[in-house]
Amino acid sequence: MKKTLIALAVLTVSGASFAQSSVQIDGVMDAGFLSADYKGTRVSGIANNGSSTSQINFRGTEDLGGGLKATFRVETDWNTVSNNGNTGAKKADGTVAAASTFGNGEIRVGLAGGFGSIDAGVVNYNTLGSFLTGQPFSTGIGSGFRATAVNDAQTVSNVRSDNSVKYVSPNFSGFTVSLYNANKQTKSGTAAATDTNFSTTFGAYDMQGTKEVGVNYANGPIAASFSNLKQDYTGTGTGVGATESTVNTLGANYTMGAVKLFVLNQTNKTNTNSVNNKYTTVSAAYTMGATTVMAQAGTLKNVLGQKSDLVALGADYALSKRTAVYARYESIDDKAGVAAITGYTAVNGETTRTRTAIGVRHAF
Repeated sequence: MKKTLIALAVLTVSGASFAQSSVQIDGVMDAGFLSADYKGTRVSGIANNGSSTSQINFRGTEDLGGGLKATFRVETDWNTVSNNGNTGAKKADGTVAAASTFGNGEIRVGLAGGFGSIDAGVVNYNTLGSFLTGQPFSTGIGSGFRATAVNDAQTVSNVRSDNSVKYVSPNFSGFTVSLYNANKQTKSGTAAATDTNFSTTFGAYDMQGTKEVGVNYANGPIAASFSNLKQDYTGTGTGVGATESTVNTLGANYTMGAVKLFVLNQTNKTNTNSVNNKYTTVSAAYTMGATTVMAQAGTLKNVLGQKSDLVALGADYALSKRTAVYARYESIDDKAGVAAITGYTAVNGETTRTRTAIGVRHAF
């Protein structure tokens, strides 16, 4: 539930009329128990984001009149179970945790009106929406996100790009079109192309170019979304080689009363054929009063014909409109080797990765 923190009514100062504006806060808190077995390496304890990404959002809008609005969003994703995970302080073993810093999610400012909307900043890909349309597990456990499914060609499967602009058309009988661009930046001056040291100076760091076209449909019981995302790494120092990559994602769902059926199809290919993955899942969700149960199954096949199979189960019990307890189970038989986790090593040739979570999720 979004709560308005500041609402400024129409004011008149020295005869000048100011448009109405508001700032809102919303977000999610998600934490619980997690047991994971990564190809023979086991760990368990309290973890976050079993069913959703914990975050806080600041959103704003100003009515400029004539159907025109100015909008912004600042998203911060945080670690709900570790102070070190938010501050980047040293852990007990002397290593430094990766920090969750303010504004590390989507950041955008733009205009919206009869022409549609246009936003600039660090804007989410339409591909993220296509993925969410095609399965019921969000980006949490059970979704296969950043494992069997990707969101772009980068190794961390980012959901957005720096220095980006996105246009979304008006709605035509349920259809919208999305256009996205982030220009490729090669390092300025005489620095080597492999120098990846980050700089806040525009043009002083390497970044792949990204272009995306998306088509979305939502009308009645049917929702569907297709995204074609292309990235050009040639001449940059991003560490993934001089390649061009294309990720096509199609997600769709159909609601029949208490049942919702999903299908997700994705291809991920480089121009050198070093990556050529094809991935398809089917899933369903069934709601009985306060309880929703979910299931998903699918297979990824790589260029060598190797397969990674996903099976997932989940259940939510709504304690209120904003709070739910959940259970999630995900198993990936990763013979294609796509579901790697940094810091974990397979034991004795094991290929199966499983995760089980029980937690609580609160939206505000």
